[in-house]
Amino acid sequence: MICRVGVVDDRSVTFRGVAEVLRASAGIRFLGVFATLDECAAQADGGEPTVVVTDPFPGPGLPARPFGHLALLVMSASRRPADVRAALGRGVGGYICKGADVGTLFRAIAAVSAGDVYLDGELRTALAADGQPDPGRAQEPRPPAEPTAMTRSLTPRERDVLRLVAEGLTHKQIGARLELSKATVDTYVHRVRQKTGMPNKAGLTRIAMELQLTAPAA
Repeated sequence: MICRVGVVDDRSVTFRGVAEVLRASAGIRFLGVFATLDECAAQADGGEPTVVVTDPFPGPGLPARPFGHLALLVMSASRRPADVRAALGRGVGGYICKGADVGTLFRAIAAVSAGDVYLDGELRTALAADGQPDPGRAQEPRPPAEPTAMTRSLTPRERDVLRLVAEGLTHKQIGARLELSKATVDTYVHRVRQKTGMPNKAGLTRIAMELQLTAPAA
């Protein structure tokens, strides 16, 4: 299946290279380079899903509500956990570093295009370590995040499902892992979304990280 991809250019040398790689890929329908998300959305007419590679830092930043048919993949020089969390909170589908190799770029595009969430290992590790006062010194394991009104009622099974969603598994794969039918997994995910108020995988991934349900990458 051909994936439609556009680039919102921050005028960096890195993004010029990204555009060249995408143009040369047989599995990508490259829409072009745009100055803003609005211009890209106008080109990606018809509502057909499109992955947009962009860097909101610095600049106007991410929109409060991303365009429905645009799946955003942030490729930024910022590795700050606060920036990663802010992007996930806005519903982006993936976040990778500007130093990422071509393989990582294409894996991220494929995951975001499929509706999954993609974070490279370096960023997962940074998020897991966020809040450690002295990363150079051995620390006591941090306790899980304090339950809030929206997460306190999650059952153990719902937490299992939430963790696997955050790890990027499909509903079918989660069912195989937990020995449940896909329909049952669909029901669990629906309940988790209702309880957390998160409508998409990006938001669910952020909640899983805050609850420390995901392990840092090796």
